[in-house]
Amino acid sequence: MQQRSFTRYVNPALLACVLALAAYGSVVVRSAVSGMDAGDALFRRHLLGLAIGLVPLAVAWLVDYRKLAGWVGPLIILDALLIISPRIPGLGDEAGGATAWLQIAGVRLFQPSEPAKLVTIVVMAAIISQYKGSIGRPKDVAKVLGVLAVPLGLILLQPDLGTGLVFVAITMGMLLVGGLKARWFLVFALAGSVLAGVVLKAGVLAEYQVNRLLVFVDPSLDPTGAGYNLEQSKIAIGSGELTGKGLGESTQGNLNFLPERHTDFIFAVLGEELGFAGAMGLLAVYLALLLTSLEIAASSRDLFGSLIVIGVMSMWIFQIFENMGMTMGLMPITGIPLPFMSFGSSFMVTNLAATGMLLSVWSRRSG
Repeated sequence: MQQRSFTRYVNPALLACVLALAAYGSVVVRSAVSGMDAGDALFRRHLLGLAIGLVPLAVAWLVDYRKLAGWVGPLIILDALLIISPRIPGLGDEAGGATAWLQIAGVRLFQPSEPAKLVTIVVMAAIISQYKGSIGRPKDVAKVLGVLAVPLGLILLQPDLGTGLVFVAITMGMLLVGGLKARWFLVFALAGSVLAGVVLKAGVLAEYQVNRLLVFVDPSLDPTGAGYNLEQSKIAIGSGELTGKGLGESTQGNLNFLPERHTDFIFAVLGEELGFAGAMGLLAVYLALLLTSLEIAASSRDLFGSLIVIGVMSMWIFQIFENMGMTMGLMPITGIPLPFMSFGSSFMVTNLAATGMLLSVWSRRSG
């Protein structure tokens, strides 16, 4: 009886996967920053992000997710406020070409678009669940896309293309499970292709963003910028071979050939130091995490809870494939970090809070 009571509220497999990823990520981040001037300080910040993230994890776990369904309006406003806060004069800080960080008195605090992802997941889950698994009428599709347009439009104004794509991936994953008719996905694909062409031609994106997309097709187009980053990343991963060079032995990283090695290109460090075996080990844990999340979604007592889990899963899946893919030249470079692995307090706290949301759904599956 005590065992059943424990597993009613706790999902051991989910916590084991998150703990394993957090520990694995900490080891690789420690190795990645070891050769940097402020390496010790960066690693302490990484551990601080992990510690802070336990608070929103616990809060999200304790909050009954079902009570959030009636707060769509305020949550949409909160979503918009989070995203536009860095654009307020004196509060925003630019990094990587995007004004996406919130700062007060010159101190960088966090990236508001990260928690905004979770707010968007809850909002989308509440709206899509209203259609009870069948979305086909144009006005219903327009309503869902209209809600997505709020955070997506504000994100693109920063401009932050990578984060914008995460919001799109979240929504598409939730619509797939939420019952959107198949023909609409074809319409979205065609519209997306046309829109991408228009955006590239209209000069909406910053030059560095355009270069990142073009380098995906031909790395020689930007040999000193995005093309250089990609080439160094591929060299690092390839040189790791089967078992890697060993922790702390990353030639590309330690000699400063590999850019952003503790954030965007953390997978390249892992590939060089721990090799194919280390990469497969990471993928195995990610697979276990996603399968456990799928089990939680299937066990939910309502569609709203299932969609929250699917939204988190969609966020993780897109970020995993995009980050790993961009380090190997299989996806465009977008600056998307790797869940639970990349350095970044805002990102880590958001992923831990997302874990709490999954636990909230799990612990209320039977009543």
